[in-house]
Amino acid sequence: MAIEALDLNLLRLMLVLLEEGSVSGAAQRLHLSQSAVSKQLAKLREQLGKPLDDPLFVRAGQGLAPTAKALTLEPKLRQWLRLSCELLIPVGFDPNTDQRQFRASVVETAFPSLMPRVLTDLQVQAPGLRLDMVPGSGDKLEQLARGQLDLLLLARDTDERARPPWHIRDLPALPQQELYTDINVCLVREDHPALDGGWDLERFLDLPHIQIWVEGTELWLMDHVLASLGLKRPVAVQVPDFHSAALMAQHTDMVFTCASVFAHQLAARYALAVLPLPLALAPISYRLMWPPTLDSDPAHRWLRGFIAERSQGLGACGA
Repeated sequence: MAIEALDLNLLRLMLVLLEEGSVSGAAQRLHLSQSAVSKQLAKLREQLGKPLDDPLFVRAGQGLAPTAKALTLEPKLRQWLRLSCELLIPVGFDPNTDQRQFRASVVETAFPSLMPRVLTDLQVQAPGLRLDMVPGSGDKLEQLARGQLDLLLLARDTDERARPPWHIRDLPALPQQELYTDINVCLVREDHPALDGGWDLERFLDLPHIQIWVEGTELWLMDHVLASLGLKRPVAVQVPDFHSAALMAQHTDMVFTCASVFAHQLAARYALAVLPLPLALAPISYRLMWPPTLDSDPAHRWLRGFIAERSQGLGACGA
């Protein structure tokens, strides 16, 4: 098969179909109609599937399943996409004139501590560079690997007792750097009875706890460590985010646990008091990750350094 006979845009479509598993999903991702994607799939089968004597995709329920041949092509497709992106990388970058746009996802406990200073300074130093924050739903690591995200800031445990996938060793082999580390602390209302007298693990476990869902899970490293000691937090309520937890703690005798930098911001906003976590845990690592296709992009490299500079001083000791 001559390469001139193959529309290279169809290779991008094939990769999206492999990732989405349906025409409707691919259409939404590519901002096309389903009929347009179906027509492109027909062209893909004609131009690539026919010479290979393979349909590439077959119907499976409401979606599409790749054939064995299509699956063997996926690594080569990803390599082709990476090389294609490298060909299009501009030679230089001027923050005063560049008009690039990047998409980022930032974990809730880091956003208010870091992003206001990043976005404010960015408007001054790179006025044409746009950094969009995407909603916090879906598998962000998968979206990063697929190229749907340009930056991902997440938090992972460094404690060896952390279970998969929450330890830094469980992260995929994608480009990344540590921005800062932090520790967990406890938050209660300013006039809470726990502020009078001793504060220890027994007192901590006597209080009703607010449980926060983080990345789709309700159990943290702290819960597993307590379980190994035959102990358990008495959870009184579960909430979807830390601001909800802070509001609950402000008006009740409940306690919740949060990373220190974010905790002090919540304490100031919701009239809360910060107490140490009476349980020894290793620090949390806040890490910036990005897709390999952008590793050598001058604008992206500049932006990563820009964010890293503004994260200096954050953490339990530098907040």
